[in-house]
This record gives sequence, C-alpha cells and structure tokens, in this order.
Amino acid sequence: MTGTFPPSCCAREFLDAWWVVTLTDHDAEVPAYAVLAMLVEASGALDSWLATWATENSPVASQRLAEALEEWDYDLLCDELPWNTWELTDDDKEILRAELTAWLLQHAPARLRMADTDPELLHRIRLLGVTGPARWDDPHWPTYT
Repeated sequence: MTGTFPPSCCAREFLDAWWVVTLTDHDAEVPAYAVLAMLVEASGALDSWLATWATENSPVASQRLAEALEEWDYDLLCDELPWNTWELTDDDKEILRAELTAWLLQHAPARLRMADTDPELLHRIRLLGVTGPARWDDPHWPTYT
C-alpha cells in the first residue's frame, strides 16, 4: 500500500504481543476492532493480523470477533472499510475491505456459533457474501442500514 512501512523489529514484536493479549485476555483494555485498525495503520497490512486471529481459537478470541462484527457490520454491509485510515487511496481501502470481508466469510460463521452469538449476526455475515439487490432484498437485511 502507498505511504506505509513495516514497523521496526522491536515495535513489531510489541504489536504482535499486544494483538495476542487483546484476543485472549478477558480483561483487555482496548476492543479488538480498535486494536486491529491501529495495527493496520502501523504496519500497512491486514493479512498477518488476521492470520493470528485465525489461529487463536479460544472462546475469548471468538467473543472478540463477535464484538468486532457488531461494530463493523453496518460499514461492511455498505461496502465500506469499517475504520478510518490515513493516507490510503480509495483503491487501497477497497483492497483492505475485500480482504477483511473474505476472511470474515471464511472464519466468522463457525467462530460466531462457538461464541453463541445472536443468530441475526450470522445472517449479517452471510449477507457480506451476497451482492447487489439480492443483498438488500434479503429478509435478514438489517433495518438500520
């Protein structure tokens, strides 16, 4: 992506550790969705952070995913990246949104069931994979959009 650079080795180690703690500690101070946005800003990449989340299969990590989706679903259903970015082009934002959406479609349904979340959230995730009028006409299309 334009305008980003990888953090130094020590900074990357700190960010990696912070991310794991965010995903696994019941008492994490900052929500995972906020930490992920900051990590993407700091590193210029999304894939490695999502890969870590995919490997963290604890109930806490799944609950963090449910919380993130509750925060993100409106923006994602409107085909927008669910956080503000600095210095990214619209194309770069679209690449990040598409990457996040693809990861969610692959990983979120099983994790949300594991976290015993609201079934409507599962429908909203499913809708991320539906395009055009079929998405908006779906009986589970949320009214808040």
